[in-house]
Amino acid sequence: MVFQAIPDRTRWEGLAAALWLLLVDLLLFAWVLRRATDWLQFLLILLIAISFPVLAHIIYRTWGAFTLEYWVDRNAVTVRWANVRHVIPISRIQRIIEEGVAETGRVRWWHWPLPNVRQTGATELPLVWLYATQPLDDCLLLDTGDAVFALSPQWRTRFVEQIQESYRLGPAINLEVTQIRSRWLPGVGGSQVGLLFLALGFVGVLALFGRLMLQYPTLPDALAFRFDSTGAPEVVREKTALFVIPAIGLLTWLANGAWGLWMAARQQPTGAYMLWGGAIVVQIFSFLALNSLLP
Repeated sequence: MVFQAIPDRTRWEGLAAALWLLLVDLLLFAWVLRRATDWLQFLLILLIAISFPVLAHIIYRTWGAFTLEYWVDRNAVTVRWANVRHVIPISRIQRIIEEGVAETGRVRWWHWPLPNVRQTGATELPLVWLYATQPLDDCLLLDTGDAVFALSPQWRTRFVEQIQESYRLGPAINLEVTQIRSRWLPGVGGSQVGLLFLALGFVGVLALFGRLMLQYPTLPDALAFRFDSTGAPEVVREKTALFVIPAIGLLTWLANGAWGLWMAARQQPTGAYMLWGGAIVVQIFSFLALNSLLP
């Protein structure tokens, strides 16, 4: 049986914040397109890039706020929110605490939206997994001895009765307390190395464009790109041609990143790491090449 959580108002706040941030990004992008190439244009691009992780966090927590629910069957109570499933075997529940308790932990800014889904502490209780839309002192608590799970089902009385009925029937299979997090980027979601490589590659892209855009207004309109054996300019081009170098770094990061994700999804992490690391190497050499051309 599925029990919905008490609706959380922060889900609408999170949705509004995500839409507002997306609108701001679109306005900044329009400003970027209209500005001449200079340090301010790069700053605007940097602000847009920084906003992406914030936007992803808000969307993820908002998704969780809209999907938080509790499944009760003969074997377990399963908490579901976003891409997370936390299985609490019926046989492990030692007691049900209905009056709630005082919380000793604190809400941090990164817990918003859905601030009552997090780990916390409580007086005279072990680790508390808060999976609720209400404060801890208003929650229904399932104590397994090693941990306490704080829930906020809409139909609390029926929820408790369903757990008690499942307990009387006894489990059909033996389960352990388990948290399952499905991944839409296999090989990356659970790999800190993969995330680090992708993040470093993205920083490399920003460094390439930033290095050029900060100095671009002071560059002469024509630059020597190649010299002959006597040191005289052999190939002279407009300064806009310099953007080919950071563009190579960007395209390499995108292509190797996508190919690496494809390989990681097929359980080939070594190949994925080589592709992501190769993109970083290309950016390093691109940065050196750009420095050699700038006066």
